[in-house]
Amino acid sequence: MKDFKLIVFSASLLLLLALVPNGRAQDLPGFSLGGFYQYRAENEINDQDLDFHYYGARMRFRDARWINFFIDAGGETMDLDQLDSASTGAFGLGATFWLIRQEYGYGPLDIGLFGSFHFADYSDVKVKDTGLKTDIKHYQWVAQGVVRGVMNENLNVFLRGGVQGTRLDPDDDIFAGDDEDATTAAVNTGIEISFEQNLVLTLELNYYDSVGGGVHLDYWF
Repeated sequence: MKDFKLIVFSASLLLLLALVPNGRAQDLPGFSLGGFYQYRAENEINDQDLDFHYYGARMRFRDARWINFFIDAGGETMDLDQLDSASTGAFGLGATFWLIRQEYGYGPLDIGLFGSFHFADYSDVKVKDTGLKTDIKHYQWVAQGVVRGVMNENLNVFLRGGVQGTRLDPDDDIFAGDDEDATTAAVNTGIEISFEQNLVLTLELNYYDSVGGGVHLDYWF
């Protein structure tokens, strides 16, 4: 499995490097308000899948050339067989930094860098088959290269490839070994569908430790 992740990561980087030409990227400047849902399979701990459901509200800002920045807040649910399912508040932030845009026959191709960070703090999580309850902090970061193809004024497709870091930090020593910290390949791909340029629906697949996905709906002002 680790060899497969390294192959996916390496292939994504090679694709990004192969497509790097001269040009510029651009967007319509503004800000948006919207909502989102994400399912992320981030890690395995003691041979058990560690999954997260993340949902809430998101605000985005972008200029005409360089930056598309977001900040979000909402709830997160953690699933791990060793623990009772638990939910808490969570927040995140991130940005895409557009480096260049290249014009091809089928449309513009934008290339840039993406990064994000998310945090959640769980209280009184019950460890199954014991009387123990513990507080757990969850950290997740992503660093990726990104390619976006502009198909037409209503449709974009994108591919991001890089690395993901995930960490669970419990107050008590409830995990054997050091499986609660992991760095994996991170691949995201999806489409952005615009309705009258203001309402944008994003459908996304992700692969960290396993396959996940998400949906975002943003209204731009």
